[in-house]
Amino acid sequence: MADLDMDVDATEETAEGSGEGKKKSSLKLIIIIAAALLVLGAGAAGVWFFLFAGDEEAPQETAQSGEAASQEAGEKGEEAKKGPAIPGTVLDLEPFIVNLADPAGKRYLKLKLAVDAKDEKLKQEIEARIPQIRDSILLLLTSKSYADIAPVAGKIRLRNEILKIINRSLMGVGSVHGVYFTEFVVQ
Repeated sequence: MADLDMDVDATEETAEGSGEGKKKSSLKLIIIIAAALLVLGAGAAGVWFFLFAGDEEAPQETAQSGEAASQEAGEKGEEAKKGPAIPGTVLDLEPFIVNLADPAGKRYLKLKLAVDAKDEKLKQEIEARIPQIRDSILLLLTSKSYADIAPVAGKIRLRNEILKIINRSLMGVGSVHGVYFTEFVVQ
């Protein structure tokens, strides 16, 4: 009988110990889940910051005077009244395939662009100047290395440089307000 009492006492102690073990185990699980959520949240914030943060070359608002800012707001209001861009003012350019300026010289870039003109007259002017525009863009692309265009900020900088090249080629006839990458392949 004494042996039987000892077995019952040992079983009770084991049951109490496993209850504490279950409590510690669930506490560890909660801590692990909380840490994982914290890491995922930080990762999502980092992705948002790098993808959706403002352009590096954007002008600073502190440099604008109050009068210039109000004039700019008025212009934006007028553009909103005009409505969206006229359909058919987007011009697709032939693809660009160039070797990048990497030391090994083994990488190339295939780039397709779409240019958003404001009206049909500007679109016709761009079509008339395609050789000059393509030449300038080809020279720009061949001067870039993979490190220049690999990050998102590099792609945005490249898009802005292409926009400036196109507007410079138009010589004051008008200005393009958007350049879009429709294909961007580096190999």
